[in-house]
Amino acid sequence: MLSVSQSLGVQDQQQEWLQREVQGSSSRRAFGFGILVGSACAACVSFAMVALFHNDASGANQSSQFISAAGYLRPAQARMGHPVGLGRTAYGHQRVVSLGSEAKPEGYGASHTSFYTDAVKKDSYPTLDELLEKKVADKDTQAIIKTMFDGFGTITELLRKELVTVAEKQESVFGDVQLGVDVEADNLMWDICKTNPLIKEGASEEEPEVRVMHDDGKFSIVWDPLDGSSIVDNNWAVGTIVGIWPASSGIMSTGREQVTSLVALYGPRTTVFVVFDDGVYEFTYGANGYDGWLASKERIQIAKDSKIFSPANMRAAQEDPKYDKLFDYWKQNRYTLRYTGGLVPDICQQFTKGMGVFVNPTSEKSPAKLRLAFEAAPFGLLVEKAGGKTSDGVSGGSILDVPVTGIDQRTPLAIGSANEVDRFNEMVLK
Repeated sequence: MLSVSQSLGVQDQQQEWLQREVQGSSSRRAFGFGILVGSACAACVSFAMVALFHNDASGANQSSQFISAAGYLRPAQARMGHPVGLGRTAYGHQRVVSLGSEAKPEGYGASHTSFYTDAVKKDSYPTLDELLEKKVADKDTQAIIKTMFDGFGTITELLRKELVTVAEKQESVFGDVQLGVDVEADNLMWDICKTNPLIKEGASEEEPEVRVMHDDGKFSIVWDPLDGSSIVDNNWAVGTIVGIWPASSGIMSTGREQVTSLVALYGPRTTVFVVFDDGVYEFTYGANGYDGWLASKERIQIAKDSKIFSPANMRAAQEDPKYDKLFDYWKQNRYTLRYTGGLVPDICQQFTKGMGVFVNPTSEKSPAKLRLAFEAAPFGLLVEKAGGKTSDGVSGGSILDVPVTGIDQRTPLAIGSANEVDRFNEMVLK
């Protein structure tokens, strides 16, 4: 779609329309909405003009525009010397709408359902080191967070350089197909565990065991080294998920016991979402010429209401009429579908857009796939600390209160804007 600055100049448009008028064998007038005015010429060619009205979100008339059957614009704004933007009607005709003092196309930029960033450029951004010192009281927690960020930076470079191929040696005991980048990312995380004395024990989503690294360590950590292996070959966004528990409670407790959790999102940029003492922060890697991490969002909040939905495990909707009914509700109420099939981008959009709901219910033939310790609990801490809500998909209670009884424990999940999670509980679980 052409932007306003790229559109034809007003004078050029007026000149073109004038030429059309001179060449036409009859004058064309618009008498109101839906009235067609035709005239015959020697060649029996007729023209019609329709007054089109655009309503804004509140239902009030924004403007009326006239479009000929031949598709030529005759907006009142242009005749009065105001700039116009170009759009398209459902029938291929160009259509403009007035937004305030400047005319812009209907759905300017893309569509009415698009959600653009509201981030305003700042003169400066705090670094990771600066905010760790201010926002995380415990020095050891500062150190372990910084170590994880170093690992995310290394995985970023790995993904930029390595081709996506099946790993020569398949070592996943869960039966998942491992890619070369999976193995490399996992090996990196294990190397971090082995070399950092703060880590007492660690567990990878690739293996069903908790390994002791350092007896005197202060933290127990789990990770999904590269979530989204099935879409990474598409060059879609993938991520690393990390949950950090105190060694005193260990992993076999609940998600609420976590000291912090972190999720790295590898897309056009690498961003990391992390829980500090006072909330959730986003850091961006290598931005603005800085060789490190800059805080791109601080104290992120997820609104209670949302118009974005991400429905996973849609096979379950074929068996569960309640889930199918919830999906129909989203469609009928004109929610915006944003779903990639990657857990990390599908939930992380809630932090950037400030709203959203991700649901992954289950059915008899479509059982739970999400792992409680490696995926649901770390994300649950992030979302709840940002003002969102979670559901265990069974009782409707918080996912953070579900005990981790097995390292490969699976769970359904609903997570995101509070009112949407409540809607899931009400419509699907009752």
